[in-house]
Amino acid sequence: MGLAKLRGKKLTRVIGVIGAIGFILQGYDQAVANGLLTLPAFIRVFPEIDTLNTKGAQKSHNSTIQGTTVAIYEVGCAIGALSCGVLGDKLGRRRTIFLAGCIAIVGVIIQATPFSLGQLIAGRVITGLGVGGFTATVPMYVSESSSAESRGRMVLLQGWFAISGVALATWLEFGMYYAGHSEASWRFPIAFQALFAIVVVSFIFFLPESPRWLARVGREEEAASTLARLEDVSVDSEHVAQELEIIHEALAGPTDGDAAQLSTNPFARINIHRTLLAIGVNILAQMTGVNIITFYSDSIFESELGYSGTIARIISGCLQIWQVCAAGLAILLIDRFGRRPLLIGAATGMTIAQACLAGLSSDLSNHGAASASLLFYFIALFCFPIGLFLIPFMYAAEIAPLRIRAKVTAMAAAANWIFNFVIAEASPTGFATISWRYYIIYACISAFALCVFYFLCPETKGRTLEEIEEIFVTSKSIFHTVKVARDMPYQAELLNYAEDAEKGGIDSKQIEDVGAKGNAA
Repeated sequence: MGLAKLRGKKLTRVIGVIGAIGFILQGYDQAVANGLLTLPAFIRVFPEIDTLNTKGAQKSHNSTIQGTTVAIYEVGCAIGALSCGVLGDKLGRRRTIFLAGCIAIVGVIIQATPFSLGQLIAGRVITGLGVGGFTATVPMYVSESSSAESRGRMVLLQGWFAISGVALATWLEFGMYYAGHSEASWRFPIAFQALFAIVVVSFIFFLPESPRWLARVGREEEAASTLARLEDVSVDSEHVAQELEIIHEALAGPTDGDAAQLSTNPFARINIHRTLLAIGVNILAQMTGVNIITFYSDSIFESELGYSGTIARIISGCLQIWQVCAAGLAILLIDRFGRRPLLIGAATGMTIAQACLAGLSSDLSNHGAASASLLFYFIALFCFPIGLFLIPFMYAAEIAPLRIRAKVTAMAAAANWIFNFVIAEASPTGFATISWRYYIIYACISAFALCVFYFLCPETKGRTLEEIEEIFVTSKSIFHTVKVARDMPYQAELLNYAEDAEKGGIDSKQIEDVGAKGNAA
């Protein structure tokens, strides 16, 4: 097949696209419940989660069940992501992705064919297992298969596809809204997402395995061959040899010469620093509260702001198109400005948006204020995809040590999903009990996230994964990494010189001189 012959940038792009198609499923299934909760045909089959036509104690009881039904998907995702901490190293990146896709297909089938709430919940959990596997493994696979210069764009491509999945679910459900009382109005939108998982499982084995995983399990020849394909150079080139040497050094851990430095840095020695940072960034990204909109915008616009079912769905659809545009902009910005500025900027925007939503929602009898609140929904859905949607997944994969990368990214993805569950579960009850004050919680958390990103998150733009390892190993404390990353010279220059030498542009003595200058710096 043609995919097996691809090399260089074309191969990297195809790896990114296949991984991104898997992320469409992540965005689609996360949003698909939003438009179903107020459909007459859906409520008829599952009256236990009806909050639109109920009041008082019954509405409160149903809101709890509704929150659990929507949020249980996130529990499945968390378990699926966490399991990849073991499976990712044993099976490899490709086989783990294939297994996750197969599980997701089974879950979608169960979700699309239930006649009781228990069946629907079971289907959402099983689908979540597969999607969680995607989110824990795909960013890691793409990161390990991309160059330092293109890694950000390739990983954020997945985010753009995922948010496109959210928009697709929103507009498809809007169209099916006019199917009246037919059960096709909700069964078809659920079933449609299986297409994306089928594409991934059909093509994943035509792509190469991660060269870093191959080197980790001792398959040296395959690792060299894959690196040569990805870089579009010969397998016996100096560039490939140098890349392999750097990977092996990362696998071996710090050298004896680093022992004194590590003795004063227990965080670097036992990897607690990087693990907690990877998990913390993912938790804080979710706890900015944007998924209140993703999960419940239709319900909020209908029951709180008083819009009709049609207008509420049009507004939600426009919000998601806006979010797709923002995610596309993030692809252009990530390797120009870096991870750190986007994290900080997005957290700042979310703080402002949530605070303003709290203020404008405090008096819903004022229709002008209620309508003005829509502006800040748009601001939130601009900031989140720019810096907080997929960057946390990618950042965890970048800063995790190669030796335990699968475990760290699995824990980080699981944490992301667990706190996604917290928001989905708590939001119906939160709005029912403290109404507009619920937004204040997320405004405060977003402000705290801003401080964490500013003081603790080093920049990784343009760094090889092995360079990022060195940043953390040489840091003296958790507050020192930002400065180390800012001051450390880039090793990419040395690799470029090696490539020029391979083409006859410079000699080996010049390469040694460049390396010596970098080490001295």
